[in-house]
Amino acid sequence: MGLSTKQLADRQAIIEVIDRYATSLDAKDYQRFMTCFSEDAIVHYSDDLVGPESTAAYAKAALDQFSSTQHLLGNYEINLDGDQATAQTYMHASHITSEGEIWVVGGTYIDRFERRDGEWKIIERTLDGKWSERRKISE
Repeated sequence: MGLSTKQLADRQAIIEVIDRYATSLDAKDYQRFMTCFSEDAIVHYSDDLVGPESTAAYAKAALDQFSSTQHLLGNYEINLDGDQATAQTYMHASHITSEGEIWVVGGTYIDRFERRDGEWKIIERTLDGKWSERRKISE
């Protein structure tokens, strides 16, 4: 059975939040990054964080050491339940240092979403890191 027009729109809106998260990180636009989360969001990285401000501060501290990053996302698996949703998204992130090193991470974002005031927001995110590699960039 196919998705209704409303469900397709909800699915697209959730994908847009997930993509905005990644592109905001790469642009180091932490104001935009914070718009992805509810005010009471719980984020499980290496530390547990609450709210968009603490999540943005954590991300900034982690990414400031890199001259550039690129987060690639795919394999969006989204399950809708009214104003609630869950999502799992594959991620592949490359982090480049000014010294010519690269740190590549692969994993899955596991999310819970809620529609609040007409907008989908991440209310809980877990980063499930599957693998990583550090090496010098070959010229």
